[in-house]
Amino acid sequence: MGEVRRLPARAPRPAPPDCSAILAWERLRAGAKITHGTLSELVAMLDDSAPLATVLAQIDILNTQLAACGSAVTFLKAAGDPPSAA
Repeated sequence: MGEVRRLPARAPRPAPPDCSAILAWERLRAGAKITHGTLSELVAMLDDSAPLATVLAQIDILNTQLAACGSAVTFLKAAGDPPSAA
């Protein structure tokens, strides 16, 4: 297998201007649930030796979902609101 290289971190997208702590927590929770399902599907694909193109397509979906979660996390870090604010 080839050499593994560390990819540079991507800057998360900024949160929408109308975002609030409550909305950010809701989006993060929903995004985490969806991402969990996508990751489970990816593991099943790997276990079943799915074709590379199918696996890579699933990884693209996962990356998109993680980016959406990242914008909610960025907002929450900046806001400093605890989970109880939601």
